[in-house]
Amino acid sequence: MTDLAESAAPVASLAEAKTVAAAALADTATPTSQRPGAALLELSSGETVDRYIVLARVGAGGMGVVHAAYDPELDRKVALKLLPTRSDEADARARLLREAQAMARLQHPNVVAVFDAGAIAGHVWVAMEFVDGQVLSAWSAAARRSWRDVLEVMCAAGRGLAAVHAAALVHRDVKPDNVMVGGDGRVRLMDFGLARSGGPEPASTRPGRSDRIDDTQAGAIFGTPAYMAPEQFAGLPADARTDQFGWCATCWEALYGQRPFAGDDMIELATAVTAGAIRPPPPSPVPRWLRRALERGLQPDPQARFASMDALLAELAHGQSRAQRWLQRLALTAAVAGAAGVYGARQLESARAVAACDAAGGALERVWNDDVHARMSAAFTRASPGLADIAASRTTAWLDRYVADWQQIRVTACREATIEHAHALDVAAGVAACLDERRIDLEAVVGVLVEADAEVVQRAAHLVSGLTPASTCPLEARIVRTPSSLADAGLRTRTGELRRRLVRAVALEDTGNFAEGLAAARDVLFEAERFGLHALRAEAQMRIGNLHERRGDFAAAERALEDAVWIASGAGHDETVAEAASTLAFTVSYRLGRHEDALRWARLSQAALHRLGAEDSLRAARLYSVLGTVHRLRGDLERARELSLRALAIRESLLGSEHPDVARSLNTLGNVALADGEYDLAIQYHERALAIRGNAYGVDSHDVATSMKNLGDVHLARGAADDAFYYHNDALALRERLLGPSHPDVASALIDLGRTHRARRDDRAARAAFIRAAELRERSAVRPLVVAEAWTHVGEVDLALGDVDAAVVALERALDLQGASGPPSPQRAATLAALAEALRARGDITRADATARLADDEAARAHRDRG
Repeated sequence: MTDLAESAAPVASLAEAKTVAAAALADTATPTSQRPGAALLELSSGETVDRYIVLARVGAGGMGVVHAAYDPELDRKVALKLLPTRSDEADARARLLREAQAMARLQHPNVVAVFDAGAIAGHVWVAMEFVDGQVLSAWSAAARRSWRDVLEVMCAAGRGLAAVHAAALVHRDVKPDNVMVGGDGRVRLMDFGLARSGGPEPASTRPGRSDRIDDTQAGAIFGTPAYMAPEQFAGLPADARTDQFGWCATCWEALYGQRPFAGDDMIELATAVTAGAIRPPPPSPVPRWLRRALERGLQPDPQARFASMDALLAELAHGQSRAQRWLQRLALTAAVAGAAGVYGARQLESARAVAACDAAGGALERVWNDDVHARMSAAFTRASPGLADIAASRTTAWLDRYVADWQQIRVTACREATIEHAHALDVAAGVAACLDERRIDLEAVVGVLVEADAEVVQRAAHLVSGLTPASTCPLEARIVRTPSSLADAGLRTRTGELRRRLVRAVALEDTGNFAEGLAAARDVLFEAERFGLHALRAEAQMRIGNLHERRGDFAAAERALEDAVWIASGAGHDETVAEAASTLAFTVSYRLGRHEDALRWARLSQAALHRLGAEDSLRAARLYSVLGTVHRLRGDLERARELSLRALAIRESLLGSEHPDVARSLNTLGNVALADGEYDLAIQYHERALAIRGNAYGVDSHDVATSMKNLGDVHLARGAADDAFYYHNDALALRERLLGPSHPDVASALIDLGRTHRARRDDRAARAAFIRAAELRERSAVRPLVVAEAWTHVGEVDLALGDVDAAVVALERALDLQGASGPPSPQRAATLAALAEALRARGDITRADATARLADDEAARAHRDRG
């Protein structure tokens, strides 16, 4: 991810800022439409811009005119914005168009969607989502808003702004009128008329009178003065921390009802902003931790602000969590004191019950607190200074949410059973038992985080987001659970330590260190066997199976996963049976092509879930998602879609619409739509998955790379080779940055890029990609068939380039790797067919005919076997 914060330039002197402000102020006395060279395009109802039909003008401002318009192709209403330009600004128009197109690729629930962009009569137009709602200033004025209400809205806008920065863009005009609270309750950041790439700006000269407040040329003042950072007043380049300043100024005004800096004109305002002279806010209930965070974001020196919007949002989430704990303790004290003094013994006993429930809710404070947070941040900084800030902020946000949910569910279940008598004590006990398991998992993850190395830092957000949410415990409390074998305190301690080591194996797997991960998982397996911890034995075997699958040894993966199923079955651990059997079904189908065997394992998983009464649990969602993939590979797309939609519904119900597991279901549905030729639907699924993953993990994420690869595949299938290249090329760059240039997953990304080069008729670039992929796979411990795939591609492209001898060598190498024995396969048939063509081109007709017959026979037998 481009680190936009690194480009912050030193703030100009106060005198220079005053000079620039005076020049800009004088020029803004002239309306945009009357300035030399400026032009505004007026449109009437019924006119068309590209395919859009203009309905009515709905507003205008310094950054353009907005019309309501109708998109007849997709039958929807859109907002059509015309950006003002000057007749001599062809370069500016081209840049605006490029950046509008970049915005169209950004998908995030808290960013107004940009659908399309183009140019008409020398003007750039942008088609955007039409949002029915109120801007922040109107929303604030419509009703009395608490500081919590304001912060909720602003944090949503902040998440959108962070996504803009992750896309290497800078908004540059964050203000109340660019934050929209929709009628659906969703907050959207809007008006990207000023947004531009976060890369270096052209060198600028000292601004003069011609610099306009809404100009888009280098060296001009950008933004709205009341929310502008010092570097904007000075005409210096804007970056992500410039946007952070505008966000903090906007939030300050919404909280306190006044702007942070005073000034009757722009010179006075520039003086106050550049000096950092924040005026004291009026008395209010806004907490001090929130005020301190905003003051830091309003510092005149960009380096003194937060490193990123993610870091600022993490600080706010942490402050809210601390405030919530303080309020709970205060309420507890007041309840006990009031009960003792007023209501007598009965009320006092009730207050003690409340205190007991609240104390139970505070159990996680020993696992995740300010001290542990500081230790984790220090470990991240030692292990990976470049990633530490962003990784710590994202991880902290996940953990704060997890702990808050756990506490709320623990307290609620206790109170409903002991105070409100809403359900039986055994239900509360079931919830408590489930939450205890969640606590053990949390301790294991936190134990790994506070001793993090570079690999753990890179995957920290994935580790914490992979924790099963506490919100599932009320559902699981209805499940007949296996009696715990951990009554002994020593065993509980040992189990916690072994779980921590198993989490470490997960981190090693995610970062491609498969051999180390296998060693760690085998150590856990050995210890679990020694102490009779059968559930942990099964979990360790599942991890071993996953690691074998990731390194390409699918037969070993199958054996380990079978062992996990039978270990769990023998011990009566149906939860583990269900999970291991569904994982085995995926491996047998997706990796080994044995779909009927996969369906049998899936039935075993389903039977375990039925015994548990867990047909609507997260484990069930995992099974339905696996079955969706199995049926897609079998060609039953209707059944695949049905099961995948069921998995999506469960995950959205239990996890919310923005959880990474939801993105996994969307990926499955996108692949089903691709197989069915529904390319637009596939793109919608994969783009939503990409937005969720980018928001959860940031741009530097394996899952983001997977979604980009999937989008590239869809665009390639629909014949949009240039769009496919954009995604496949970025996916490759991301894989290389995260895993290094020699990782097996990089080879797969090179294969995708090579296929895209071929579609773009660039066979030489395709050959370079395929050769590198083949050489990488030769050096890696992957299956011979995977290496053969790469050499087949090399042979095919050599043939297309006319190098017949090289083609024969590559294809014969692929056949050697595929072997003469084994079940017939379409891949071997394709290699034989390509070799026959190469031999014919070389003039070896007899051998070519014999090879072609072998190819036909192989294809026919493979088709019969699949049928």
